[in-house]
Amino acid sequence: MTAQQPSAIAGHYRQGDLRRKIDEALDRLYPGQPALTTDDLHGVDEFHTGGHPATRELAAHLELSAGLRVLDVGSGLGGPARHLAQHAGVDVTGVDLTEEYVDVARRLTDRVGLADRVRFQQGDVTALSFPRASFDRAWMLHVGMNIEDKARLFTEISRVLTDNGLFIVYDVMLLGDPTLVSYPLPWASEPEHSFLARPEEYRSLLRKAGFDIVAEHDHRTQAVRLLRAAGDAHRRNSTPHHPAGGDTPPAPINVAMGADASTKVAKALQNIEEGLLAPTEMVCRLR
Repeated sequence: MTAQQPSAIAGHYRQGDLRRKIDEALDRLYPGQPALTTDDLHGVDEFHTGGHPATRELAAHLELSAGLRVLDVGSGLGGPARHLAQHAGVDVTGVDLTEEYVDVARRLTDRVGLADRVRFQQGDVTALSFPRASFDRAWMLHVGMNIEDKARLFTEISRVLTDNGLFIVYDVMLLGDPTLVSYPLPWASEPEHSFLARPEEYRSLLRKAGFDIVAEHDHRTQAVRLLRAAGDAHRRNSTPHHPAGGDTPPAPINVAMGADASTKVAKALQNIEEGLLAPTEMVCRLR
């Protein structure tokens, strides 16, 4: 990652008034309700393909127990971190490049009363500030597409994990011709700021960093279903709905993607349906 790339990537996500937009969105959904729960936030704070259903599924693969220390790499608005703390009783630290996201994540965490178990800090996840073996578990949800130097990223994560620690990667990975991928996408408005890699590249870099890949899951079917639901909701300009089975799609009020959110959702769906991209999970254990 060059010196210019972090600022360009942070600029892609930065809005300047995101905290106000999030507060307004929550006030529309829950008028006169100052005290919220983590479940109330699912429509605005989960910034990855599959939304909260994917978060629940991934969390089940982390083998969590109360008191474990978890690192959320590229923590965004903090929804997944808060879910882990609320439902597994773990202690979570999130790191994100975008200061505005960190500010909103802290604000939302205060609103749901989890500030004692979840904390966030601004930083570059390829140069983590933590001592060796600071965490028992780690995960990153849709982060690698913004990071060119994945070898350095995985080496840093292996450094801060304890021996036999679990690490989950959930990224959109490249399957087809990269020149055919359509933009804008949720993580990049243009190809120059998108660092897609193929699953075999991830596997190789993870193994070199000291990880064994113990499981791999293709999430395309779930992603297509929920992205279609999200696109429908955006077009209706309605509040989020809950499809059969209790899954909640990324909601139209998920303002983290900005004014062109519907276009980004549509492009992501198109690329997945055309077989160019696939949301892929790799469950890794540090040797």
